Amino acid sequence: MSNPLQTIMSPASIAITGASSNFRKMGTIQMMNLVHSGYTGEIMPIHPREKEIMGLKVYASIPELPHAPDLAILVVPTHLVPGMLEDFGMIGTRHAVVITAGFKETGRDGHALEEEILAIARRHGIRFLGPNCLGIVNTHLPLNITVGPILTYGGRLSIASQSGTYIAQTVGYLQRHGIAFGKAISVGNEADIDIADCIEYLGEDEETRAIGLYIEGIRNASKFLDVTRRVSAKKPIVAQYVGGTEAGARSGSSHTGAMAGPDFIYDGLFAQAGIVRVDTIEEVYKFGWALASQPPLKGRRIAVLTNSGGPGSGIATTLDALGLEVPEFSPEIQEKVCAFLPGHASARNPVDLTFHMGMENMAKNIPEVLFEAPDIDGVIIHGIMDTGFMEIMYPYVEKMIPVSKEDFLKANETPYLDSLLKMPFDTGKPLMISSFFGREDHCVRVFQDHGIPCLDSPEKAARAMGVLYRYSRIRARGEAPNVQRAPAPLAAQRIMDTQQGPVIDEFTAKEVLRAYGIPTPGEVLAKSLEEAKAAARDIGWPVAVKACSAAIAHKTEAGLVFLDVRDDEGLEKACQAILDAGGDILVARMVSGRRELMAGVSTYPGFPPCVMFGLGGIFAEALHDFTIRLAPLCMDDALDMIGSIKAADVLGAYRGMEEVDREALAAILVRLGDLALDFPCIKEIDLNPIIIAGGKPAAADALMIVRR
Repeated sequence: MSNPLQTIMSPASIAITGASSNFRKMGTIQMMNLVHSGYTGEIMPIHPREKEIMGLKVYASIPELPHAPDLAILVVPTHLVPGMLEDFGMIGTRHAVVITAGFKETGRDGHALEEEILAIARRHGIRFLGPNCLGIVNTHLPLNITVGPILTYGGRLSIASQSGTYIAQTVGYLQRHGIAFGKAISVGNEADIDIADCIEYLGEDEETRAIGLYIEGIRNASKFLDVTRRVSAKKPIVAQYVGGTEAGARSGSSHTGAMAGPDFIYDGLFAQAGIVRVDTIEEVYKFGWALASQPPLKGRRIAVLTNSGGPGSGIATTLDALGLEVPEFSPEIQEKVCAFLPGHASARNPVDLTFHMGMENMAKNIPEVLFEAPDIDGVIIHGIMDTGFMEIMYPYVEKMIPVSKEDFLKANETPYLDSLLKMPFDTGKPLMISSFFGREDHCVRVFQDHGIPCLDSPEKAARAMGVLYRYSRIRARGEAPNVQRAPAPLAAQRIMDTQQGPVIDEFTAKEVLRAYGIPTPGEVLAKSLEEAKAAARDIGWPVAVKACSAAIAHKTEAGLVFLDVRDDEGLEKACQAILDAGGDILVARMVSGRRELMAGVSTYPGFPPCVMFGLGGIFAEALHDFTIRLAPLCMDDALDMIGSIKAADVLGAYRGMEEVDREALAAILVRLGDLALDFPCIKEIDLNPIIIAGGKPAAADALMIVRR
């Protein structure tokens, strides 16, 4: 089945309701932009009283239209939307954009009204964007039904946004920064078409090279993950998520009715999906534009060229922090660079010309050397400028030289940019420009107009290159494999079918884990001291002795965990304390290891089970070093989780300890995800600690909580 956005973004005919001769009305503004965007298809305004709008014939009602339009635009009072959508369905229209607000974002009554229009749409087979959105832009058709005019056409960055402002009211900002959209989609409340549908469409769109997202909440996380994993394997996606705090979630809910989630879930979701997460909408635009306009980064080695030591140091420091390298040039490269340097300048990398107004070396000679260097993968240049600086200087210059400002600026335009513009594409190596000037500077204008990202600080240029590096690592993962899941083990099914209370005791929880092949220490459940002694003899000293009861979830805090018990005397003391507390006795093989990890499952509304991995033991909560992915997991997901915690280095051969078997550890995470999906009644699983002994992991403790 084709994506409905293929028609919505390229309709042959459009009917618009809500436009009039009053240019202050939102519908009129949107129709003005539609008419003046250059759209060549048929436009059919609908208004009960107007006869003509902007030279176009107006139809009094939907049934009077000469034929069913490809696309219907509704910008009318909320109460009129259901009837109009019904009328469009009756005449055969199958695609719509509902601009009108006042639906589920307003509360219970609005939610009911949104359900009503969704039912109407489904009855007629209508697919629609919105409600409560600001429309769409396709600069390649061209087509624009937002409140902001198109100022730049033919861009390769496309965006889908849960805020209409970010596609409609930022046009001047984008133009000033040389950024051109290709497609832009405001999704609004996502009653029908959601942001995952937009990503799927843009992923297949040949005119889109990179995708930007503004997200307040994901309604179907499993669908979103499935789509983005496929798309990000071939096309970069950069996203801002803003619902991870209490205030952000509250704002998103009132804005579009979005269902937000904790920030760490979205960190895990984006990492699993192959999405580059950024902090601001500025970074969505600028870093997205860098991804869309430059060749992919094939390595980590970056050359830095500046006319000042400070920016060079700032770029180098930022690159280093992002995992990129600023390698010292080979003697051969330094020799070539030195031919263009004054005696005091450095050719090592960064190349620092210090104060330098002659642009031939910065814009042509030295870049030619750097781009041709085989051990360089990308280039950042700070300080190429001309008329921006000269305009500042002109009031002083005119006192010395009788020259008009226009002639003075024209005479100082740098003539060496043409070759630099071609270098990234001829060599397949990305270029980032840093400048403190904007489009008032001739050099900046030329770079922006030819698709070279021009960032307004050295560190931003470095971070843009860092985003290209992050995506290169995502691209290297390839497409995610289809996760093949076996049926739930019968042994686990039998155990789960008999559970009654909300907490599953440790012994029973471990039986379920063992059914899934998750390693645990050998152990026996005893009801008396005599049974405990027999178990200890069978297992072999030393043993761990713990209370086992669904009513005692936190055994350590209750003082009912006894480790390294080596004889009958110690066993008797432990058993007596446990029996006095009303628990059964769990006798387990004593597992010792200097590294303790944790894994588990948590559930959140609107998300599949979330698998967690991190540092374990008694300091797990204090250290807060963990990561999350959504079930089901493939082995690559699990291995990526293991490598992404801050303390990942301790999993290697560390201070006399063997390297951790990461495959065995990853298998635990994969199976935890399967377990949680097989039994949706599970609310929480906590394996803490997972002890590493001889490099092998074993779940020394387990807690399961179920919902009934």
